[in-house]
Amino acid sequence: MLLAALVGLALAGSVPAPSVHVGEPAPLFSLPAINEEMALRSVSKPHVALSDYTGVEAGYAAKALVVLFVERTGSEGQLAALNHLQRKYGNRGIRFVAVMADSGELASLSAWVESQRLEYPVLRDAYRVVVDRYGVKRFPLTMVVEGSGDIVALGSARDDLEGALEAVIAPLAAE
Repeated sequence: MLLAALVGLALAGSVPAPSVHVGEPAPLFSLPAINEEMALRSVSKPHVALSDYTGVEAGYAAKALVVLFVERTGSEGQLAALNHLQRKYGNRGIRFVAVMADSGELASLSAWVESQRLEYPVLRDAYRVVVDRYGVKRFPLTMVVEGSGDIVALGSARDDLEGALEAVIAPLAAE
């Protein structure tokens, strides 16, 4: 059932595949939030970890976590799409974070993230440790991790990210 919904998130053949795969456990990560206020609202601390949302030990267990890997340049549309989905599904057990691969000056990056008025944590991967661990070779890359910690969808949808994600998360939110 869920595999049919992945069409919108399917990776194009010419896009280098990440090193993680659907059906596998998502590698753990913990990163500082650029917009600390959103992290404090979401997980009550300024660093956000995958385990805050998923797994047996999760303190803030979610039905699913949507992780959007982005770079600052050209990411406004994807960040806005996640924001809209956050408003729609955030109170139904679906959580959202963005992982931004950016080593620029923190004050400038923070001001830019704040100007986007995002309602979910944006995490800074300044040294690309998490990006490399996940094998992200092209941005944006979106991953949906079920509450158990397993990856249930993975792909790069530039044109209709919101529609592609909604096809995957709507059934998870209904469970």
